[in-house]
Amino acid sequence: MMRLGPYLLAFAVVLAQMGINIWQHTKLQDQTARAEKAEQSAADRLATITQLRADAADREQANQELAATQQTMAAQIDAQQLRIRELKRENDQYRQWADTPLPDITRRLQQRPAFTGAGDYQQWLLSRGKALHTESSQPSAER
Repeated sequence: MMRLGPYLLAFAVVLAQMGINIWQHTKLQDQTARAEKAEQSAADRLATITQLRADAADREQANQELAATQQTMAAQIDAQQLRIRELKRENDQYRQWADTPLPDITRRLQQRPAFTGAGDYQQWLLSRGKALHTESSQPSAER
């Protein structure tokens, strides 16, 4: 029976070594899974950053185009105002017409609050109490 002692001890050592190997393998798999998850998270964040930078560049380009359009429109308005001043200087009849105040009804058409969107404009129209009718739905007295 003494002969079994060294074999049992060797078997116990091998068994312990296998247990340690299995534990290390499981730990390595867990670390690998966490590393893959971290890499995927980093890749997702990088893709988001790249998209945000592209969006910011697109917005900057749109802002530059808008600024250029605004400058063009301002130049056109200035040119029109200059032309109106020239016409007033050159033509007495035009000056009298341009200096004539608008009728009250026309001035009221031009009076309105500042709108921040189509919804505000629609609300303002509805709040005035006068519904707009299509030609076919207007009452016969208004036609």
